[in-house]
Amino acid sequence: MKLKEALLLGLKIPQDHIIIETENIKGDDQENRESPAQYRLTCPGTSECVSLRECPQILAEATMRCYNSDRSLFCGVNQKFEPFICCPTYQSPTYVAESTNNLNNYDKLSGSCGRSLVQGSSYKKLGAYPFVARIGFKNVNTGHLAYPCTGSIISKRIVLTAGHCALAKADGHRLSSVRIGEFDSTKDPDCADSGFCAPSAINHAVSHVVVHPDYTNGQYHHDIALLILRTPINYTVAAQPICLQRDRTNLVVGKRALIIGWGKVSLSTIRSPEMQYMDIPLASWDQCLRVYSASGALDSQKSIEGQWMCAGGEGRDVCQGFGGAPLFITENGITNQIGIMSFGSENCGGLRVPSVYTSVAHFYNWIQENIPIE
Repeated sequence: MKLKEALLLGLKIPQDHIIIETENIKGDDQENRESPAQYRLTCPGTSECVSLRECPQILAEATMRCYNSDRSLFCGVNQKFEPFICCPTYQSPTYVAESTNNLNNYDKLSGSCGRSLVQGSSYKKLGAYPFVARIGFKNVNTGHLAYPCTGSIISKRIVLTAGHCALAKADGHRLSSVRIGEFDSTKDPDCADSGFCAPSAINHAVSHVVVHPDYTNGQYHHDIALLILRTPINYTVAAQPICLQRDRTNLVVGKRALIIGWGKVSLSTIRSPEMQYMDIPLASWDQCLRVYSASGALDSQKSIEGQWMCAGGEGRDVCQGFGGAPLFITENGITNQIGIMSFGSENCGGLRVPSVYTSVAHFYNWIQENIPIE
């Protein structure tokens, strides 16, 4: 990737170049003063050639075009090698709800979601699934961070996960932060085989937690929570919000879905440092009842019909480390989260042994009602 393309994207490249990232721009008036343009081209139509920092609404589009080697938005560079782009004078379009008459039609999370900036249906590496986050627990004695759970980005300050992850009380550990933008935990920054690199992963401190009031620690009903971050996420090629499934109309038995996270899968004897994914089928609820009814995991006075989903059972599954991970489907280029990993069997990956997921569609209204007003 060329330097100018990397500047446009705000990516880090493994060479001795200085890349200006929008999140690191200082607030001091003197240092924030625009440097003289080294060169600047004329933009078409009503667009203006301005510094990328002055046009944040087009960052995602610029990122996608840069990755595809399209420099049509690039119009210059200043003496500090900060990119200039053609910024439209109108507000760029977003995907919004058609009606605001009631909660079902009004989505507080409305906006562009469920899209990867990396193109290619067969590509499964860095940037293919930028919707996933790692949930960090800090050792109160040593300060060491462990990541036993996973969540999904649903807005710049909200990560969706399981209630049992949000309220986990491991000995000597406490919920601390959410790690955003990671793919391989052994590399920083993450770089793809094609040569592009994502910005370094960032740990965002958790401000507070919103757990469903009917969730009971140690049980699995109403197993859902929102983690509210102290600082907003900077969307990049490795960090994007996922869309949420509103209903179950197209979620039929046998439909294929993906689960993503960092953990052990049944087909491997070791836990990979890379983000893992597995394609599994949606299964009938009767199949989960046959497996788990004797264990008592589904028994509770507060259990309600439809709050869970059943998936897997083909003789392979995800195991430890996937708690709270998103189960999702991608159709017409849009990714919708349909479930949250709740629990599975000790016989992980056994034939006809599916896992149980919290239904996103069932709790969609609860999510909307509990999103903090910015």
